Amino acid sequence: MYIALKHAHLTFILLSVVLFYFRFYKVQIAGQSLPKVLKILPHIIDTLLIATAIGLCIVIQQYPIMQNWLTIKVLFVIAYIVFAALAIKATNKQRAIAMLTGASVSLIMAAFMAIHKLA
Repeated sequence: MYIALKHAHLTFILLSVVLFYFRFYKVQIAGQSLPKVLKILPHIIDTLLIATAIGLCIVIQQYPIMQNWLTIKVLFVIAYIVFAALAIKATNKQRAIAMLTGASVSLIMAAFMAIHKLA
């Protein structure tokens, strides 16, 4: 069960991140509007991502607040979500790049916490 959940979780992370950068490119770099599927699909993928994360917490019996590294990871994920939403919706190119940078750093830090489980 653990291996299946872990691989599903990692797959949804990859899909979510690739889709974010693709959407950012389409909107901010290419100046195109997103088709409806690219507005709906991230919500489906992110819902499945959260479901697998909750499943992993239950299987490995490690929960945010009880495990410092997991709490910090969740906070970085929340920061990533906020920065990513602001990056795609930004009307100023410099602000969009700044938000993209914030999203990328938050994503890297969340991954670092997940891999090293420090704190």
